[in-house]
Amino acid sequence: MWPKTLVGFFLGLLLSISLVLNLNLLLPFSESTKLMIGLVLAFPIWAGILVWSYAFSSAKAACRPLFAIFIPSLLLNTALLLIR
Repeated sequence: MWPKTLVGFFLGLLLSISLVLNLNLLLPFSESTKLMIGLVLAFPIWAGILVWSYAFSSAKAACRPLFAIFIPSLLLNTALLLIR
C-alpha cells in the first residue's frame, strides 16, 4: 500500500505540474487567468492520479502508465519552453 501511495503522490505531483504547465503554455489568456486555471486544475489532477495508482496491483504496475503519460508531457514542456 505504501509503495503505491508514494508512486501516486510523487509521480502524480510531477505529472499534474507538467500537464498544467503545458496547458498554461498553450493558452492565449492573461497571466492571472492562466494562474487561476492552473490552481483550479492542478489539485484535482493530482488527486485523481493518486487515487488511480491504487487501482493497480503493485507500484511497478502503476509506474508504467504514469511514466507513459509523463515522458511525452515532459518533452512537450521542453519544446514549448524552447520555442517561447
